[in-house]
Amino acid sequence: MIGVTLSLGSMVVAAATSQFGLASGSASVGASLRESSAGTQVALVYSTVSPSSACPAYQGIQEGPNLTLALYDYGSAAFTPAGFVVNSTLISGGFPPLDPGSLVAFHITLGGCAHPSGQTVVAFDAAGGEVQVET
Repeated sequence: MIGVTLSLGSMVVAAATSQFGLASGSASVGASLRESSAGTQVALVYSTVSPSSACPAYQGIQEGPNLTLALYDYGSAAFTPAGFVVNSTLISGGFPPLDPGSLVAFHITLGGCAHPSGQTVVAFDAAGGEVQVET
């Protein structure tokens, strides 16, 4: 009787684990299909910070209060940023659209000093789409 109970219990656990794996896999595939169908494909070309004597130096490189990001849209849909989040700091404003096949340099005024590398930047549009890049 104990053997039958253990066998049935292990079959139930195996079926539940398998179902969870299938659900996780289908959610992942669904997310990548939505991104692909949206046509948003944006890549970071370069980033730089305009140096300022009011900011400290980081590893021998002068920090600055203005970040410039050059983004390239290699997708099939335009992406118009409504704002950027730079290291958890929200910067909103009117930014030009990034059309398919185009390169745009976005000039972002930060609230403080930043160094040119090691920044996490999320660009978001009014429709809720987002793109994350690392400098």
